[in-house]
Amino acid sequence: MKKFELYWRDLNIGSIVKTYFDMRDFGIITYKFDYLAEIPENKHLADFIKHSIQVSILIEEGDEEANDKMAEIEEREFLDLIDTTDWYLINEKGEKKIILCPMFHEDDGITWMIDMKALQS
Repeated sequence: MKKFELYWRDLNIGSIVKTYFDMRDFGIITYKFDYLAEIPENKHLADFIKHSIQVSILIEEGDEEANDKMAEIEEREFLDLIDTTDWYLINEKGEKKIILCPMFHEDDGITWMIDMKALQS
């Protein structure tokens, strides 16, 4: 199993153990960033992680109407976290790989994809 550290900018979000690969990589995250804290280190990021978990639940349930409403919230409140190259992984060798904004799931699941545009530049 591969292990990574997930970062947003210089903030270590947590340690990931990769458990599955398909179109997107999937793993289990052990959070270092306490997004559930009453006063989190970065409230905007904490709100995004909670939002992402809710979206993943709605996708699993097939609730398209609610998912559309959540997408509107993403566009209005979280585009700065979604459309950025500030997300990255550091592997066990210390190599940095820029990723697209990950999706957080309940039960500490996480999916991500390598940012192919960043690889080309």
